[in-house]
Amino acid sequence: MGTSPQRLDVLFLTHNFPRHPGDFSGRFLERLARLLLERGVRVGVVVPHDPGASEHEIMSDIPVWRYRYADDANEVLAYRGQAVSPSITGSTGLWAHQRFFSAFKSLAQKVRRETQPCVIHSHWWLPGGWVGQSVVGNERFLVTCHGTDVRLLERKAWMRPMATRVFRRADLVTTVSGALARSLESNAPACASKLRIAPMPPEDSLFFGEPRLTMTEPPLILCVTRFTPQKRNDVLIRALGVLKSRGFQFNARLIGDGGTERDKVARMIGELGLSYRVEIASSMTQDKLAAEYRRADVTVLPAVDEGFGLTLVEAQLCGCPVIGANSGGITDIITDGQTGLLFAPDNAEELASALQRLLSDHDLRRRLALTGQGSAHANFSSRAIVDRFLQWYQLG
Repeated sequence: MGTSPQRLDVLFLTHNFPRHPGDFSGRFLERLARLLLERGVRVGVVVPHDPGASEHEIMSDIPVWRYRYADDANEVLAYRGQAVSPSITGSTGLWAHQRFFSAFKSLAQKVRRETQPCVIHSHWWLPGGWVGQSVVGNERFLVTCHGTDVRLLERKAWMRPMATRVFRRADLVTTVSGALARSLESNAPACASKLRIAPMPPEDSLFFGEPRLTMTEPPLILCVTRFTPQKRNDVLIRALGVLKSRGFQFNARLIGDGGTERDKVARMIGELGLSYRVEIASSMTQDKLAAEYRRADVTVLPAVDEGFGLTLVEAQLCGCPVIGANSGGITDIITDGQTGLLFAPDNAEELASALQRLLSDHDLRRRLALTGQGSAHANFSSRAIVDRFLQWYQLG
C-alpha cells in the first residue's frame, strides 16, 4: 500500500461501491461517504475487487481498498453474482464463497489495523456485517440493512442465527424504512432495541426545483426503475393500457436497465398498442435524471416490498408529485392524499384511476407536489440523514 494510510474516523465494509467514475453500483454509499467527508468525517471503504478496477485508489478523496478473491474470470460474486443472497449448494459454490469471505476478512483486518478507525460501519448484514463482527475490536460497530439482506431472513430461516450473531455484536442496527425495521424485529428479535431508521441520502444538490403550475399536454408519466419482477413495471404498463382504453391522453417514460425483464415489458407495450405513447430509456447520470423529474407531471413507483423508494424522494425534491404502491418502504414516503397517492399493490385498475385523478385535477397535483416536497426536505434531505449518522457514530 505504499505510505502509511491516514487514520480514519469511519471504515465502511461493503460488497457494493462504485468501481469507477460514473458507475451506478453502490452510488448511494459513495454519496453517503462523500457527504460525511464534507462534514469533516474521514471515511474509507473495503469492497470486493472487480476486473478492471484498482486494488487501492482514492475516489473523490475517499480511500478505497479492494480485495481479490479469484482471478479476473472468476470474480463473479459481487456486482453480478450472489454476494448477499448466496447459493452455496455444491462444493464449487461453497469454495467460492469461502474464498470471498476469507479475502474480505483479511483485508478488513489489515485496513482496520493500519487506519485505526473509530467506527466500523458494515453495509448489509451479509457479507459486510458478518465480516465486521469478526474483525471489530473496541470500535463502535454499526450494521445497516438495505433490503435484500432483510428479505433473505424472511425466506431463509436457517440464516437467522447468523444474523442474530451479527446484530448482538453491533452497537446499532440501522435500516432504510419502517417496513424493513418491522421485518427485522420479527425475524431477528435480538436487534429490536438497537434498531434505528435512516434511508440513504439523496443527491439534493441536484434534485431540486419548484413545482410547475401547468402540465404538459399530454401529461408525462415517469417511472425510474430497474427491470426486475419486484419492481412491477408490468403493472404500470397494464395501467397505461387502462388509461388508453378510457380515452385518456398521456405520454410515459420508463428509465432503467434490466435484460430479459426489460424485453418482456417492451413486448407488453407493443401488444397493448402503446408504442407511440410509452418510451423506455436506459439509466442515466444523476443530473440528467433530475431534469427528467422536473419535466414529468407525475412519477410512479409500482414496486412491491420496496426497501425504501429513493426515486420517489428524488422526484418530490424536484417538485414532481408521486404515486406509489401501498407496500414496503414506499409508505414511509407517501401519506395517501397528503404527500402523494397510494394504490393497492398489483392493482392496475386502481393505479390507472390514481393517475387519471391526479392528472385531471390541477389543484390536487400542485398541492401534492408542494406537500411532498416539504416532507422530503424535512425527513429525507441529505443533511437530515447525515445528521442521524453523525449522532449514531458518536465521534469526538
